[in-house]
Formats: sequence, structure tokens, C-alpha cells
Amino acid sequence: MQRTLFTALLLFLPFLPSWAAEPNYICEPDKDWTALFDRTGGWLAGDGIFSYGIDGNSKQGSAAGQSQTVFHFSDSFIGNANADGTFKPGLVMVNHCFAVLTGCKPEPSKMQFFYNTNKDGKPANLFDKHFWLGDGIVVNSVLYTTGTMVDPKTWAMEGPWLITVPVQNGKIDFAKTKTERANLFHKNEKNAEVLFGIGICDEGEDIYVYGFRDEKTPFFPRQLIAAKAPRRSFGDVSTWQFWTGERWSTDIAESNRPEAALASGMSNELSVTKMTGGCYDGKYILVYTENCITEKLNFAVADTPFAQFSKPVTFYRCPEPKIYEEEIKRTYGPKAHVITYNAKAHPRLSPPGELLVSYNLNIWGMKDGMFFTTKTQGYPRFVRLKFK
Repeated sequence: MQRTLFTALLLFLPFLPSWAAEPNYICEPDKDWTALFDRTGGWLAGDGIFSYGIDGNSKQGSAAGQSQTVFHFSDSFIGNANADGTFKPGLVMVNHCFAVLTGCKPEPSKMQFFYNTNKDGKPANLFDKHFWLGDGIVVNSVLYTTGTMVDPKTWAMEGPWLITVPVQNGKIDFAKTKTERANLFHKNEKNAEVLFGIGICDEGEDIYVYGFRDEKTPFFPRQLIAAKAPRRSFGDVSTWQFWTGERWSTDIAESNRPEAALASGMSNELSVTKMTGGCYDGKYILVYTENCITEKLNFAVADTPFAQFSKPVTFYRCPEPKIYEEEIKRTYGPKAHVITYNAKAHPRLSPPGELLVSYNLNIWGMKDGMFFTTKTQGYPRFVRLKFK
């Protein structure tokens, strides 16, 4: 009888619900990193936050001492704010800007922001188009990122462009920026699209650049796809290869098929990190917002940068949509609501066994003609994901 019962329990174990197992992680808000971006002058709010080493090292825990970490942002508010977060007159929105942090701690005095100014002295874009920026990396003293423009009415994408900026003596020389169209977008006869540049994982001689695949059907779960770029020729996209699900190909069209997908339900921006320390030492951790715009931050695990990722784990639920619900509707109208989106890890600023993770806030559904009145729902929030 005992042996029969023991056998039945063994058979039943694989079907236990996920909550029955003790989680192998803890996650908690990181108030210090969030406070770094809660500012009252200059850059006040923005999304699209990515980070990487100005010295070319973006691997986990590589920021230290007087090393410098680049941050870059997409749509950002530049101006001044009152103590309660409301904007003062003169606010300007730019489509992208940069910052450099010296050291590895969230100290406001060590953070410097960069954006252009026009002939009237008002803030302006650094680059020659209204780019939203993808992930970035510094290779052989050149900063690389991608820029894409999106039609706000149709959401049709234009681009991407490959953006290159020289780094000289530890400083980014924005005056010598170059932009050129890059073959990192493809649409097939069924209107399925792929776009690369939403995340980067540096593996040494090979640099993995991630993209998404989207089919124009209702509720399609956006898919993760991968490209591999040689470090020696990173700036030459013609030398990149694209994962087909079975092999690497020089034809981007071969990544535009379901078999190439490594995961689904992706956000427009994400991260893949090779972990050191913790229970996933040596594994690759994908971090993203489930289905792009939700309250759910997920991670998944793979053995290689281009392997199928595991079933996702929701490690955090963003509280801001509920926290600000009444205030937002009262201020911006009954259809207005806070959204959270585009979570990603910042491995360079993460010690072994941990990932520092950011996510963005925004407001949708405002009355026609209304604009943000406060920075509170516009600057990124940070959490710390610790693996046991």
C-alpha cells in the first residue's frame, strides 16, 4: 500500500501547479535607482532606457570605480519641474537623448545628460531624424545604436537606420555622428514583419542582436528572433547572420518565419543577459514586459543566446496603473490610464546573481489636445531581481 501511494505521488509531481514550488528568486523595488531619474531640471522624464559600457564592456557587473555607463532614451521631456512634479513653462519634448553615469552607484552628481539645441537655444534631437532608439553597444571605440521612426497614426515603421558615433578619450563625439539605412527590417508577402535592434547580448567575438517578429493578425503574440554580428565588422550589417530556427543565414527574410521564434509575447524593447552567479549561472536570462504593454514583468531562461527560451515566469506586477488610476482619470479624463511597458535588465549595473530591471510609464487615453502636466508618470521605475 505504501509503495503504491509513493508511486502515485511521483507520477503526480510533474503536474503540481507552479505556485506549489518555492520560487528561486525575489524581486523588490529599487528606490535608489528610481530616485536617480526623479529630477527637477534638464531631463525630466522619458522612455526607451538602455544602458551599456562606454569602454565597450557591457557584461554583468562590469561597471566599477570611475568607469562610465551610457544611458540613452527615446521620447523625453526637457525643462524644469516644481517640487510636486508639475512642469514649469518652457517644456520641450525631444525624440531621443543620452546620459553618462560615472561609477556604478545611482548618484545624481555623477550623471550628465546630452541633447542638442536649436538656433533659439531650445532642446532638440541629437540626430538628424525623429528617431526612437534601439539598444546600443560600444565596439572598437564606436557607439552603435539603431533608430526607427513610427507613424503615430498607422504605427507603420520607417527604418531602421544604423547610427554610429565615435568615442574619443572616453567621450562621445556627437558632432561626428553618421546615420545610414540598414537592412534590419523585412516584410513578407503576408505582411509579417521583422525588426532588429531591440536588445543586444555581447558574447565576445560574436554579438547577438535581437529583434521581434509580428504578424498583422489580432492578438498575435510578438515573437523574439536573433541575429549574430561579428565583432570585427559589427558596423557592416551585410556581415550579420540571422537565425532561421535551424541554422544561420545571411538572408534576413529567413528569420521572418514562425520557426525562427525563440519566445513569444515580447515587448518592443527587452534584454538578454548571460548570468554569472545564482541558480542560473552560465544561462541566458530574457527580461521583458509580457505582450509589450501590461503590468507583468517576465523572465525566461535558455542555454544559449539563440536557443528556445523556457516558459516565462512573472516576477513582478507593476503597481502604478492602480496607484495612479483615480488621479489620472480626474486630471486627464475618464478614458485616461497609466500603462507600463518595455521592461529590460541593465546587466552592467547588476552584481552576480542579480538583475537591475527598469520599466517605463506613460499615459494613454487623454482628452484631445491634452498633454502631460507632470513628470510623475513619465520617468522609469527600477526593481531588483535576485536569484537564489
